[in-house]
Parts: sequence; structure tokens; C-alpha cells
Amino acid sequence: MPRPKVHPSQRQRAAEACNFCRASKKRCSATVPCTACQRRGIGASCFLTHQPRGSRKKPPPRSRASVPEQTRSSPDGGDNTLDDESAWGRDGFANIVPPDWCPEADPISMNNDADVDYQPPTPSDSRISIPEETISGSTQQPPQLTVNSGSPTLGPESHARMLLNLRGEQVYIGKAASLSFLQLIRDTVTAQIGPSQFSHNDKRHSMLETEPSAAADANDLQSTTYNLDVESSLLYARIFEAATGGLLDIFGPLEVEDILVKIRTDASQSVGLYKHASIDLVVAIGAQCKSPMDAQQIGSVYFRQAQKRAFSGMLEDPTVDMVRAFLLMAFYMLGHCRRNTAFMYLGIASRAAVALGMHSRHSYADLKNPLCQLRLRTWMSLCVLDMLVCSILGRPTATAGLRAELDTTIIGSSAPLDTRNCQSLFASYNILTIINESVEALYGKKVASTAIVEQFLTKIENWSQNLPNFLRNPLTSKKGSPSRKVATDSIHIACLYYFAITLVTRPILISNLTSRQGVATPSSSPMASACIDAAVYLVQTCSDAHKTGLLLGNMCIMKALIFAAGLILGFDMFAKRELDYEVETAFRSAKDVLDFLGIQSPQAAHYSGILTLLSDAVVKQRTKLPTRPRSRYVGKLISFSKEGDTSQDNSNSNGSDDMILPINNTEPANGEIGGVWITDISGQPTEMDGDMLRGWDSLDLSQWDSFPFYSPRVFGSD
Repeated sequence: MPRPKVHPSQRQRAAEACNFCRASKKRCSATVPCTACQRRGIGASCFLTHQPRGSRKKPPPRSRASVPEQTRSSPDGGDNTLDDESAWGRDGFANIVPPDWCPEADPISMNNDADVDYQPPTPSDSRISIPEETISGSTQQPPQLTVNSGSPTLGPESHARMLLNLRGEQVYIGKAASLSFLQLIRDTVTAQIGPSQFSHNDKRHSMLETEPSAAADANDLQSTTYNLDVESSLLYARIFEAATGGLLDIFGPLEVEDILVKIRTDASQSVGLYKHASIDLVVAIGAQCKSPMDAQQIGSVYFRQAQKRAFSGMLEDPTVDMVRAFLLMAFYMLGHCRRNTAFMYLGIASRAAVALGMHSRHSYADLKNPLCQLRLRTWMSLCVLDMLVCSILGRPTATAGLRAELDTTIIGSSAPLDTRNCQSLFASYNILTIINESVEALYGKKVASTAIVEQFLTKIENWSQNLPNFLRNPLTSKKGSPSRKVATDSIHIACLYYFAITLVTRPILISNLTSRQGVATPSSSPMASACIDAAVYLVQTCSDAHKTGLLLGNMCIMKALIFAAGLILGFDMFAKRELDYEVETAFRSAKDVLDFLGIQSPQAAHYSGILTLLSDAVVKQRTKLPTRPRSRYVGKLISFSKEGDTSQDNSNSNGSDDMILPINNTEPANGEIGGVWITDISGQPTEMDGDMLRGWDSLDLSQWDSFPFYSPRVFGSD
């Protein structure tokens, strides 16, 4: 009886093997050259073929004349065959598939007589995994961003992903998402250093989610709710205002306090279910951001009660309070590491808002009316959170096509809304509108060029020039809650500004770092340099806020933006040979801030673990490729590492502890084993000892992973 088909996300073996591993029925690492061929010393002949198995033919031997002269010349003038440096690039970064590559255009296959036979790509061209669209047909070109004439061709891009949620269902992650960019970095790291903990693990195809809140007894909820007095509830309300600063503005100045007083008195019957649920959610979000104990004992209880009230009416009668309730539930779910649930709650809130006509400017004819002001601020808050969440996840927004009627210029100049809270909300709305347009143009339609990127950068610059002064210089010296609210507004808006620049310029950075032209450094491109600078500034802003004590324990939006910036910095560190102190410091600061947020957020702890594994990959890459060439006049004489002792013991036939050092160091070697540079009599470097890599084929790297998910002692199951 045949075995059931294994899901691709659960497969432990590579989908494709190289020519030698396929012929010898050995497990292959699916990298070119693979680890088995490197151990055998035949890495130059290792290649992957993506043709169907029935049409595979043995490729004819490659002639030496077909290899370009520049690839056969060693750095010091020697005439060598295609070596590691020509395949990996002189800058230590892999030569990525060129934009105009296709199998029939390969110069190696064009020089042969049998042009109709399939020819595999060269080792340098096949070091990076080719997209499935290219594998499906030999004549189909890989997907590339459409560029205008005269603009530099953009290189590999992030691709949409299908991840598994908590229940094993596939969920969509768009091209602009940080998780899609993470997969591109993983593929690049694998092509450089082979499989690692960063690139290969069991959880890389799953989306981190916490367990949903369990139902609780109604009597316990009722008693717990009314044990909090008005003062304690107002304390959590102030924390809520700081956590949502610059993103949400859905209550009047004294509305929360008035509703709390009514709930504590006999007038609680006059408070509707959705309004009561909104106040419970204010307390829940405040408790979620204060401490782990408050999040578990108070926040989860208040959220379950609000959730029960919100669904008690079966969503039959849409109201403004319903829109506010589901908007707040979405924000709470973002902090609770339930992004898909938050995405669905935003959809419910948007449909209810459209049913109420909140998307139409005719609903705001009389802005002097407090009810119209409330409707406008609620709609703007819904659009802000919807665009922000969808830009992070790379998904279409629920309010797409509904914001055209909203004339922010006329509304923003109205006197009744000329307050600091409204100005912060309008600033977030405007920058997120630019982000949404750039994501649709650069990642959705794939119509990208330097001219289009410059247009979006100009829009961002114009937005920054119109930013109010109080957002540029927040009053952080005072310790009162109003100043903390203004400071949080400034931090959120500044991070959105840097996030917008990174999203717009990230394709240029990827193209620059993976270019086959010259040295891998973004300094040659001002737009790529802008992406790095924006990521550095974003992390520095959050790090300074953390050192000042302005960050709360759970910042659901901040952790996602810091992670996106950390990936950009780590990718730059992995690609470049030289060290950049500012980038290195910012990368460490990103991990420090995520570690702080990870105390109360399992998602932030997970992000910090990913950046830690990326940092280990960077270290491995740098130890593999020295920053400067070795001199042929000196060699390392002694090493105290255990690996060095083992390798030296293997080289001594008498088993003594004396080391036999080579005396014919006439040429610098390309590798170091056990701290001693090994060369043969002719001065050429010898092959690596097979014992050092023995058993590599049987290693299961997925068993090494230790993902920093939340601890049950801190985050109990609801």
C-alpha cells in the first residue's frame, strides 16, 4: 500500500538533487556545489537540473575555451580553472542569476552543436534557488520587475508566500511583507554558506500564532470586571492612549471617563453593549501593555468579556460603537500575536463603516457636530490601522477604493479638528497612503524603475516638510502622561516615515547587493544607501525611546517595524565584506529592543531569535571569507582549538603530539584547517580532509532550532 503524499512544507529532503547525488542515490543539500560534492572534491562539476526526469540528458563535457578568460585568471595572475572566487564573486557575495538569463541563452550551451539538448546552468548561475515559475519551463524567463529604458535593471525580488496558521491552514503573505523578504534572505544565505539554523528549520513555513482565548465562566468575568474602580480603569486608559498614539483616535476628551462612571453606577443600563465592549477593550489593551501579570490576569479577562458582548448581537445592526469595538479588538489581537484574527476583525469593522456611510464625505458636512467628528476620526483610525496591518502582511486593504472621497486637505484645515490628536492621525493617514500606493506599484503591479522610486521619495519628502513642529520635537522631559502621549505619537509617525522609505527603496537595495557588477555595497547607489539609513534611523529612534523609558511593554506595531529594519541591516551585513560600525550597532540595538518587547510579546521574542540566527550566519560568512588577503610570507604556526588538534593528529603517522608544518608556503592558500595553512609541494592548496565533513548528509538541521516562543510561566493559555 503506497504511503500518503507528504505536504511540501513537511518534507525533510531537498526536492532536487545534483547530478552526482542523484546518480549515487545519496541525500543532497540542493546547493551548488553541494556538501557531498565538496567533500569528494568534485564541486566544480556539481550542477542542478530542473528539467523533467524523462528528458534529462548527460551534458557534454565543457571545454576550457568556453570559460571566459576573466573567470580563469586568479587574483594573483595564475591560470586556474573556474575556482570558488570566480563563482562566488570577488566581493564575497554570490553571483545571482542575471535578469536576462534563460537556459537557451547560456553561452556554454550556445557553443555546443546540439543546441536542442538541455544544458544545465553553470555553478555560478545555479547557486541561488530559481523560482518555480522558471522551473516550470526551460524557455520561460524568471519574473523580473518591469523597468523603464535607461533605468538599471532590478535584481531578485521577494515572492509571495503561503504559510501555515495555528490550525494548519494556508494563509497568504504578500511580496511586500517582511516574512517574504526574510525568505529571500534565507535563500541567499543558503546559496552562500549552505544549510544553517537560520535558513533551514521546521517552523519556517508556519506563521507564529498564540492559542486563542478560552471561554471563561460568566460569573468570574462579572466579578473581576467590577472589582476595578474608576481610578484603576483610568490608569489603564492612559496607557491605552500612549500605546495607540498617532494610530487611533476614536474617543472624545472625556468620553472614556464618563462611560466608566456610568458603568460603576446605576446608570450602567444606559450604556450599549458595543460601547461597553469598547471600554472593556480600552482597559484590556492598557493592561496588555503594562506588565505580563496585568496582561494575563486583567487584560485577557476584559477582552473575553468585550468579545462576548461584541458578538452577542450577531453583527445584525451596524453602529459606530460596533466599528470602534472591532477596531479595538483588532488592535488587541495584534498585541496578542494573532495577526490573522486582527485582519478579519478589521474587515468586519470596514464593512460596518461602509454600511454606515463613513467612507463618504457627505457624512461630514457639519464638522461642528461632535457626532460627525467622532465618525470622521473613527473612519480615519480604521483606515490607518487597515493600511498599516496590510502593508506589514503584504495583503490588499479592506478600505481599498473607499478612501477616494475623503478630502483630507479640506477636513484637516477645519477648525473643529485642529487639535494635536487629529494632526497626528492625519499625518499617519497621509504617510500610510503613500506606503499603500508604493506597495501596490512596486510589489503588486511590479512596475518598478528608479524614476518611480524617485516619485515616491519625493512624495515622502513633501509629507515630511508639512509635519507639525510638535511631532518633530516632542516634550520628553516631562514625566506626565500628556507628554508621553505626544512622544509616542512622534515615535510612531517617525517609524512610519522610515518604514515608508525602506519599502520604497528595498528593491533597489536588493538589486545592488545581489548585483554581478563590482563590489557589493549600497554606497554606489543613493537609493540603496537611503534604505540602509532609514533602517538605521528607525532602530535608533526606538532604541533612544527605550533608553528614555518611553516604550511600553507591548508595542504591537513597533515590533514589526523594528524587525523589518533589522532584516535590512542584517542583509547588508551579510552581503558586505567591510564592517560598518553604524549598521552593526543598529543591528544589535534592534535585537536589544526586541528582547525588551519579547518579555511580554512572543512575536517580538520570535523576531529577536530570527535576527540572532541571522547574526550567526553573518559571523559564519565572515569567518569563511577573510576581510583581507593572506600574505604568502607568513603562516599561522600554532592553534589551541580542538579542531586543530584533531586535524594535526590525523596528519601524524606516529600519533605523537608534535606538529609537522609545511615548509613550501610559496602561495597564499584559500582555506585554513586547524589553524595551519595546508599546501602541497607545488604550492597549490590541497582538498579539505573528508573526515571533517563526514556525516554531513545525515544531519538534520531542523532538530537544532530552538525558537523563542512564549514561556507558559509568563504567557498562560487563555
